[in-house]
Amino acid sequence: MKLKKIGGFSIGTLISRVTGMGREIVYAYLFGSSLWMDAFQVAFNIPNLLRDFFGEGGMNAAFVPVFSEFYTKEGKEGANKYLSSFFLPLILVLFFIVFLGIIFSPHIISILAKGFTKNPLQFEVAVKLTRMMFPFLILISLASVVMGILIYFDLFFVTGFYTVFFNISVVMCSFLLYKSLGIFGVAVGVLIGGILQLLFLLFFLPKVGVKLRKPEWGHPGVKQSFKLLIPVFFSFAAGKINVSVTLFLASLLPTGNISHLTYAYRIMQLPLGMFGVAVAAVSLPEFSRKAAENVEQYPYILSALRAVFFLSVPAVFLSISLRVPIVRILYERGAFLFEDSLKTASLLLSYLLGMPFLAGSKVIGNVYFSKKDTKTPMVMSYISMIFNVILSIIMMGAFGAMGLALAVSISALIQFFLLMKPYLKIFKDLKSFFIKIIIASCLGGVPSIFLGRDFNYLFAFFFGLISFTLIFILIGYILKIEEIWKLIKVLKRQ
Repeated sequence: MKLKKIGGFSIGTLISRVTGMGREIVYAYLFGSSLWMDAFQVAFNIPNLLRDFFGEGGMNAAFVPVFSEFYTKEGKEGANKYLSSFFLPLILVLFFIVFLGIIFSPHIISILAKGFTKNPLQFEVAVKLTRMMFPFLILISLASVVMGILIYFDLFFVTGFYTVFFNISVVMCSFLLYKSLGIFGVAVGVLIGGILQLLFLLFFLPKVGVKLRKPEWGHPGVKQSFKLLIPVFFSFAAGKINVSVTLFLASLLPTGNISHLTYAYRIMQLPLGMFGVAVAAVSLPEFSRKAAENVEQYPYILSALRAVFFLSVPAVFLSISLRVPIVRILYERGAFLFEDSLKTASLLLSYLLGMPFLAGSKVIGNVYFSKKDTKTPMVMSYISMIFNVILSIIMMGAFGAMGLALAVSISALIQFFLLMKPYLKIFKDLKSFFIKIIIASCLGGVPSIFLGRDFNYLFAFFFGLISFTLIFILIGYILKIEEIWKLIKVLKRQ
């Protein structure tokens, strides 16, 4: 797995996630942890339950392997015809889902956020927001297919960067429409942002030689993709049920807990997106090419897992050691108070514990998808989901919102090891690597912990980041971590 490819996607994703954090900062500044923000987070997560399937990996799990097969066997023209034929039924299905979602929004809110039914105003606001934002699903799903094509042709920066347009749109609309529309101005920004990011991606299609042809109804590749989509859909649905369970249970807790959980989850998504999603995005077309060529995948799986843990493990240790300064820098202004920072930071710790396993699951899941095996990940997802539901109910009673976040992390660990069962030999090959990464990360985080206790949070963050990076590289060099030695060689040549 070439870190250069991952780096391109990660840089684009970093810019995207930073602007995404800016979006969350605006939410915190304008709405804090209020009734309005709780309603928005629930409403936005409803189309997102489907968006994460259609827009962030699920669609491509069924699309990219088939596209790769047609491109390998029939060339660009065969792949273009398959793509054109794939778009037609996809658009019809998406319009039908959005139509149902708009009509049944009150029932969906009643199920997913039962606690809102006790507050008629909050319930009404959540329903209106859900109806406004449901069409966003169409836009992000089409963008996902285009993104999968561009990743296949190695346009990694573009595909990591494209959501910047969404984030900027939401931020601008939030400020410009705050006085006139309040929280509904944010929903307007969501729809405009969806349009802008789709147009941005479409601009690059001709550059990779992709042209739409007359669609062929009943194309064999489309049939194959939709057969794969069904178990992929249920696999991703399991993960989204986990999110729904968390929201449902959090809605039974005092006001503000949904917002705190969401703010913490968004921070965790920054390193997950930069590293876990980046490696997964790069690995799927690579695994798919090897599967289409009948090439042994083991070396590529090993390389991908080394990359994802080399990036995610130190990111977790750094984020845990600086969690309070991070939350205070990002959110603590306007309606978001110091007490909110402490609550969010404690939830962030719980989420971060499972982040490497979430990242690893995204990568190893692509191995199954590249072989057109979508049923195994589906089964593992539902086993993990059952554990999450049980743990959430038990741990919420003991730890409140923190218990909900811990349940997500533990279920992520379970899912990762279930998916890794056929590849247990990899753990033996990675044993020394794991030990070295953990030692370097632990030692790197020590100064950050003390800085966070005794110094201004801005000072603690910047000097903690610098000290962690220097110590991690130094220890990694001493322990002869291969990736760090390669990095130093590159820097010396420059």
